Amino acid sequence: MLVHAVVESSYPSPTGTAQKLHGLLLHFERHLQGHGLEYFNELTVDHVQEYMWSAQKTASGYTHVSPRTAANRQWAIRQFLGALEAEEFWEGPDLTGDTVTRGESESPRPMTSREIERLQAIVSGTLISTGDDVLVALSLAGGDASEVGLVRLCDVDLVSQKVTFHGDAQRKAPLSNWACARISLFLEENDRELTQRIAVADFVNDQSVARTVTTRLMNVMRMSGIRSNTGVTAKSLRLGAAVEVLHQHGLEASARFLGNQSLDATARMLNYDWWANE
Repeated sequence: MLVHAVVESSYPSPTGTAQKLHGLLLHFERHLQGHGLEYFNELTVDHVQEYMWSAQKTASGYTHVSPRTAANRQWAIRQFLGALEAEEFWEGPDLTGDTVTRGESESPRPMTSREIERLQAIVSGTLISTGDDVLVALSLAGGDASEVGLVRLCDVDLVSQKVTFHGDAQRKAPLSNWACARISLFLEENDRELTQRIAVADFVNDQSVARTVTTRLMNVMRMSGIRSNTGVTAKSLRLGAAVEVLHQHGLEASARFLGNQSLDATARMLNYDWWANE
């Protein structure tokens, strides 16, 4: 009710924009109630991203969520959180991710080893694992956002230091000592059944998992001082790890690391002129 009052006070008279915002907020509130949320401090990236991209179920399956719909929902949630912040009821991180647009974004650049080390230091700086460190660890193992978010407890073997990714083709990837330590710490503090996802809540549908992981990784990057306007996105993390594989084992190994079938596509992703270097 407070948010609606703030919205009403922002408009001198009822407008289509105000009515649209009211409708979106009511829809958002019902969505949160469906997940059993009672307090604002329970709101997470998982809840917001799942709502932004949640599709309506029909007799023939799920309807497609267009970028326009997702952008409208994102705008409404930002208004919602902004009103809470103005009334000093909210001072959390951005939960909505980068602004949803129609156009294709430019290809991200791989992160440098120094940027990766900075990111690891940020997520290792707490005694309690938030789960974001697990997302970083799995990304550094080569998983894309969808693969990382879908990893379940049964997919991780800390003894052999392997993780199984379920992408276009199932593959196993090595986990570093650092990754195993962070995953182990997280599991000590968070009970998981064998079939439960490790770092992304099970209520997030499979289609929204990648966006949830992307938003959480970008928030960590901002905390470490890495800005998206430098050409870095959430994809840059796994690409940076792939560059290390490229330098040590060659292009074919880095393609396998990323789960790619094409050497040309891998070379483009890593900004590597393999014709000149082979």
